[in-house]
Amino acid sequence: MKPLSLHQIRKAIGGKALTPIPATVPPIAAICTDTRRLEKGCLFVALRGDKFDAHRFLHDAAGAGAIAALVDHVPAETLPNVHLIHVPDTRVALGKLARYVRQQMMSKVIAVGGSNGKTSTKNLIDAALRGKLRGSISPKSFNNDIGVPLTIFPADPTQDYLVLEMGTNHHGEIKILSDMALPDIAVITNCSAEHLEGLDDLAGVRREEASIISGLNKKGLLVVNGDDDELLTLANAYPGKRITFGFKSTNDLSATEVRCDEKGVSFLLNNNPRRRIFIPILGKHTATNALAAIAVARRMGLNEEMVIESLSQANGPEMRLQLQRIGQLTLLNDAYNANPASMRAALETLCSLSTATRRIAVLGDMRELGLSSERFHREMGEFVATCPVDRLLCVGPQSALIAKVARESGMNPAAITHHPDAAAAAKALLAIVRPKDTILLKGSRVIHLEEIAEALQHQAPAAHTARRKTAS
Repeated sequence: MKPLSLHQIRKAIGGKALTPIPATVPPIAAICTDTRRLEKGCLFVALRGDKFDAHRFLHDAAGAGAIAALVDHVPAETLPNVHLIHVPDTRVALGKLARYVRQQMMSKVIAVGGSNGKTSTKNLIDAALRGKLRGSISPKSFNNDIGVPLTIFPADPTQDYLVLEMGTNHHGEIKILSDMALPDIAVITNCSAEHLEGLDDLAGVRREEASIISGLNKKGLLVVNGDDDELLTLANAYPGKRITFGFKSTNDLSATEVRCDEKGVSFLLNNNPRRRIFIPILGKHTATNALAAIAVARRMGLNEEMVIESLSQANGPEMRLQLQRIGQLTLLNDAYNANPASMRAALETLCSLSTATRRIAVLGDMRELGLSSERFHREMGEFVATCPVDRLLCVGPQSALIAKVARESGMNPAAITHHPDAAAAAKALLAIVRPKDTILLKGSRVIHLEEIAEALQHQAPAAHTARRKTAS
């Protein structure tokens, strides 16, 4: 970020200096919230959470070389050489400061929201742009009111682009993030049943995701999934240019003749046989994510042939339909999170892969579905029973309903088991797995299905399973 004086920072956040700030104080070139990663000469922001209070670490920040700190109360002891700025809420102040820093940037800011595929789309946009332009993206899933500022602060203000991911689990979050980031381009990947405990229903999800237009530059671009008519109606509130994408031919950008295999996805762009595009990331939905990236690249003025070539070398994020080889096993690791749409897509991807032996689905709870949780777990049980899955392991208390309904829907009861947690499921899986099996891991983050991947990694699959060739 462009270095800022403490007076600029204080004014931007509406803070009060607890001690006089002399003119000799050097400018702030970094913002830190974690003393373990603190940069010398930075501003330390003392955040509060449900289980922590960073005000306890002000002395650590001072010892590590912080010049100043944002605090929400006057500490009992003064800190040598650390200037304190008081604000009512340090988390809110962090967002105000991020907005101020963003306003100093020359970069085009691209915001990616939606129920599913945000991280993958963010990565695809970066892949499409980075061959010709210079920019950065948010690390992993830095997509809330702490993660977005921590992505804005270290960005080079002179770079060509910055891609931000925006997530939500309750009403009003996306608007806060959009008003903070002031994007030039905004993408809404899709809307599906997610975080219904905080967003009520699918209509609430759509309203929340559509609020990304709040801070969007009126002369910018909205890239929106055109397969959702209700979402398009909400998107009409944006007065600027709009590009639609999806599987329907009525979209500005459409994907037809979609082909999926273990290498990735290919499709025709706008049904043009001379525009077959390949993306080395699994899942049919990857095609629409790629369309969004193409729309952004066009807006940034890039040559389409170059963009298509760049996308053919893209990498997907970890634990999002990540295909891994573990000995003689094939693991489809989609353990990062889950909602009904993403779990259905993961199962469809599993069943699209060719396999020498069996397909095994390990499905965890889908959390934060509120009053609709029972309905969606029942529907998933009905759906998995229609899939060519040889074994089903359900993990977590809510997934017991998936197992129950799958049995009731005609799946072989002997092929279905339920386990209280990932550790128990890992033990059961290791007891039945055979060489060349293909295994899907899919569940909400709190179920920790990555522990099963770790268990498989630590086991020697070929040696372990050779003696179980006749296991059921």
